[in-house]
This record gives sequence, C-alpha cells and structure tokens, in this order.
Amino acid sequence: MPETQDPLRSLFQQAAGAGQDSAVTAPVALIAARGRRARRRRFGALTVIACLVFGGGAAAVAALLPGEPAPVGPAGTPPPGRPAPKGLPSPAATATATAPRLDPTPPATPESSISAPASGTTHPTATEPP
Repeated sequence: MPETQDPLRSLFQQAAGAGQDSAVTAPVALIAARGRRARRRRFGALTVIACLVFGGGAAAVAALLPGEPAPVGPAGTPPPGRPAPKGLPSPAATATATAPRLDPTPPATPESSISAPASGTTHPTATEPP
C-alpha cells in the first residue's frame, strides 16, 4: 500500500536532516574533563557520607557510654573546717561516736629499741672491718 503524503512527516524529516548536518561530536578533552568532574563530585559525596556516618556513630557511642562515676568520699573523717561529702556523716556525728583515740606519739621502731653498747666496748658493724 502506498504511503500517503503527510505534511507533518515531511517537516520532521527536514528537521532531522538539519540537526544531523549541524551535529558535531564533542572534543575528547571536553569529554575527559566532564568525567573528571563527575569523579571528583562522586568522591566528595562519598567522603562527606563517610564522615557523617563515622561522626554519627561516634556520637551514638558517646551518648550510650555511662557518664563519669560518682566521686568517692575520703577514707577518714574530714577536717573540722570542711563539710562532709554527701553520703558521709557530719564531723559532729563522728566526734560523738565511740572511736578509739589515736596516740599522737609515733610507735617505737626496732632501731630505737636497741640499747646503746656499754661504754668502753665497741662492736664491729657490717661496714667497719674488725
């Protein structure tokens, strides 16, 4: 069956012919530059995403970790001028308790309990020859 002459079809064919005549391939340098730009953008986006994931993970871990431990009070009673930490009795309450009183004099050491030699007798020491 013969094709009918369609004016719209002939116009499309003329436009396609004109576009085909004026079409020119892009230079290789331009195509390579586009590829480099696309690669840099892709690498930058991946770097930003990796930083966000790492930072978000670190923030989540920091949020889930317990805080600083509660402070521990001193082993003994605080001096009279300082208030007692929370959870410990006040100094007035500890003063009335029946705690053994400590003697301010230091205990005798083995060196101080050794008696001096009698006058006139000398004993050789480990550092002196006899």
